[in-house]
Amino acid sequence: ELAGFVEEARKKLFAFREQRIHPAKDDKILTDWNALMIAALARAARVFDDPEYLAAAERATAFLLNNLRRPDGRLLHRYRQGEAGLAATLDDCAFMLLALIEDYEASFSPKYLQTALELANDLIEHYHDPDNGGFFFVPDDADTPVRQKPVYDGATPSGNSAAMYALYLLGRMTANLELEETAERIHRALAGSVTRSPAASPSFLTGVELMLGEKTEVIIAGVPGAEDTAAMVRKIYSHYIPGSVVILRPSGEETPEIAEIAGFTRDMVMIGGRATAYVCTNHACRIPTTDPDKMLQAAGTGGIRRHQPGV
Repeated sequence: ELAGFVEEARKKLFAFREQRIHPAKDDKILTDWNALMIAALARAARVFDDPEYLAAAERATAFLLNNLRRPDGRLLHRYRQGEAGLAATLDDCAFMLLALIEDYEASFSPKYLQTALELANDLIEHYHDPDNGGFFFVPDDADTPVRQKPVYDGATPSGNSAAMYALYLLGRMTANLELEETAERIHRALAGSVTRSPAASPSFLTGVELMLGEKTEVIIAGVPGAEDTAAMVRKIYSHYIPGSVVILRPSGEETPEIAEIAGFTRDMVMIGGRATAYVCTNHACRIPTTDPDKMLQAAGTGGIRRHQPGV
């Protein structure tokens, strides 16, 4: 009886409330927040080897690039009811770079690195402070009297922290020294502010650690989808190796697309018809190996912490 009474009361209450004006819904789609979600999904996809996470990340990436990018390639900030608008902020651009890098490492589709390079060029052209370093929050053609340069890391990273991290990582993945140097200039320009309040800049300090720490590139030459290639990828992604990047150099193609983007992978080929790993640390490459365990050992030396199951 009580359950019936409550249900009847609920229906009456709902019918009465339906007469009121419904509260407005914030249903806009923002580039920066979606980019952070994409980065998280793509990283989860490779850590947990879950194709559903990757599919979700790629769908969201395709939506942003198809609907929130102008004909000239520059990003826009928000989308709602079929309309995109507002010039992208620094956060939009920097977070999208992080998303595209994560997309690549989860899918090994070179198109994501190519798009990241294009957006990085736009970021530097329209947001960079050529005199003092760092990036402004709005572009050079924004109708605003003051262009701020954020560094505080709150609930989300600051645009400068994300840009520094992403540009440095993208520079390493593509052997683009200009991008690495731009990231270094952000470091130098904002280090004073961060030194005065380091607890307010954890993402910035993560980027500094990336730049100052040991750097490991793992290039896997193999046939995409082949079991020996997949075994190499699973092995390297089963461990947490700070400062590392992983690139797949497809075999069987004379000039694979990734070789056009990351030219240093051009001559890295399979040995004996088996997937082969080239591990380079601080620009010095070890002898290539076809053994996943030896690859991991080479990548994990020099005091690099490795993930332990259950930790």
